[in-house]
Amino acid sequence: MAPVSNAPDGYHDLRDHLAWGDAGRRHMVVVAGEDAVRFVDGFCTAALATLAAGTGTEAFFPDARGQVLLWATVFKAADGVWIDADPPGMAPADGASEGWSLAAHLDRYHIRERLEIVDGSDRHAALFLAGPAAGAWLEREAMPSVDVVAGLPGRGGSHPALTAPLLGRVADVAAGILPGRCAGIPAAILQGEWLGPGTYLVVVSRDDAPRLVERWRGEGIVQASAAAIDAVRREEGRPSPRDVPPRTLPQELDRDIASISFTKGCYLGQETVARLDALGHVNRRFVGIVADGDGAAGPGATVTIRGGGETIGTITSGGPSPRLGGWLGLGLMRTQGLEAGVELEVAGMPARWVKLPLPRGTSGGKP
Repeated sequence: MAPVSNAPDGYHDLRDHLAWGDAGRRHMVVVAGEDAVRFVDGFCTAALATLAAGTGTEAFFPDARGQVLLWATVFKAADGVWIDADPPGMAPADGASEGWSLAAHLDRYHIRERLEIVDGSDRHAALFLAGPAAGAWLEREAMPSVDVVAGLPGRGGSHPALTAPLLGRVADVAAGILPGRCAGIPAAILQGEWLGPGTYLVVVSRDDAPRLVERWRGEGIVQASAAAIDAVRREEGRPSPRDVPPRTLPQELDRDIASISFTKGCYLGQETVARLDALGHVNRRFVGIVADGDGAAGPGATVTIRGGGETIGTITSGGPSPRLGGWLGLGLMRTQGLEAGVELEVAGMPARWVKLPLPRGTSGGKP
């Protein structure tokens, strides 16, 4: 496979050392109050009730038909939950509203529960701090206020558990008060897997974001470009909203272990999720499609079975992959095209599918 000539700016720092990057306008919703955890638990696929305060989980928020409205990271506090997702929120399956929001979705069902739902998407700015050295930097600069950090246990427990009352009160966040400080600036710090294990989301007020960036630059922390962030995201197999078309089912995105509890109580859309689990398979799977070179195809390119021309899916996001030394696209593919021995092509070029995330050490050869 032909090597990619240049990795995007900041890619190697994200992978091998330390870098920061713009996380974009986040979909941030805080639900605070006595009934908050039980209420939100009724709308997502993860088991929030069994989480310890200060930890988090991935979760799907399905509609009544079990189709994905939003894929998010949910952090539990003593008095509620903080929900973070890539912007914009995934539109309802019927395509009814470009301006759909999780806060409005939850509020639609809120009747007498003792809670407050606050959409903080416009109030705060969010920055990624990632790389093997990110935790050590935060220990030095932010950990004295340890209650600002919420930890997300990784797949198979890859993250060490953080101790202390980690997230504090989300009621304070709902009121606009961030619970700790980072580099001397009021902040909340969430530990998750946005760019792989060891990623932190640093949330500050929009007015304070330039000061934090100036501090990081002054310490020589490299800024990762949007292209580097997207390359890492694709290599980690994390679907963005553009990778989740209408009528996508949770199990199709291959995040069952991290995002779905099959033993929790009832929630909106559970019947469909349970039925798919009983069937034991889905007809589509979210996978990586690898081709030679660094410019094989863009979003909308079709993936076909080589020789027969039968379409098995569409690329929804793609670009260079420094880890593979070639091009990596993402998309939902029909399972019959993923069987052993089936040869694929995309944009007229030979291609193959890979399971994500890509393990460290993967190269252009077959994993």
